[in-house]
Amino acid sequence: MNFLLYFNMPEQLLFVFVVFGGGSITGLYVVRRLVPLDRLRQNHEIASVTFGVLGAFYGLVLAFVIVAAWQRFNDANLEVHDEATALESLYKLGNAFPEPIRSEIDDAVLGYTQRVVNNEWPAMAQNRKSVEEAGAHELWQMILSYTPSNSKEQMLVDKSIDQLNIISRTRSMRFLYSEADLPSVVWIVIYLGCAITIGFSYFFGSNILRSQLFMCGIFAMLIGMTIVAILELAHPYQGTVTISDEPFRYALTRMHELGNYKVAMLLAQ
Repeated sequence: MNFLLYFNMPEQLLFVFVVFGGGSITGLYVVRRLVPLDRLRQNHEIASVTFGVLGAFYGLVLAFVIVAAWQRFNDANLEVHDEATALESLYKLGNAFPEPIRSEIDDAVLGYTQRVVNNEWPAMAQNRKSVEEAGAHELWQMILSYTPSNSKEQMLVDKSIDQLNIISRTRSMRFLYSEADLPSVVWIVIYLGCAITIGFSYFFGSNILRSQLFMCGIFAMLIGMTIVAILELAHPYQGTVTISDEPFRYALTRMHELGNYKVAMLLAQ
């Protein structure tokens, strides 16, 4: 159901209402038309125990999966913050280098961060690879090819390499989280368990059909909304609930502030 990621929130709720709610109500109505009420009541003793066990098991499965999906979403969000923070730190370290490499590092870090915001983020939202292939290669080449002239510059190179290691690792993790999904066996258990759990609710017979239809529909929509929540959390860069690029925008703001400060200091001299 990955197509739901490209629906807005009202459309997702409508899908849950129609497919899960409407589908379960239709299924129950068909069963009640085909199976006599007295026969359904004969199943109450066995079906109630089985349904209780099945419902508890499926509830635990959904709870486990949604917690795992949330942890995955949170980990991806932390990687984004680490990448943006490392870029800002590298930009600050670059200001301690002599010219011309100082300006080269500044331009390269700014260009990298702007590509993330303007190119890579929209590409990840559409689940496609960005046209930008450079990554941090240019920055690596600048730092590794620079020959320090004293211990201070050697320390700057070492610190810059530390930040580049963070940038490269978090960038790789960002794309992995963007392209990866929960294992297919997990989705099979979720969908099959949904069908079986809702189907077992048809084994009960109530004198008031309207009330049973209503309860069955609400029960199915609750399961449907939980599945949609898992789907959203499992894809942290697609859908209506996504990781924001705000850390990179904030890093850009800080870089521009530092750049303006350097210009002001030069003019004051």
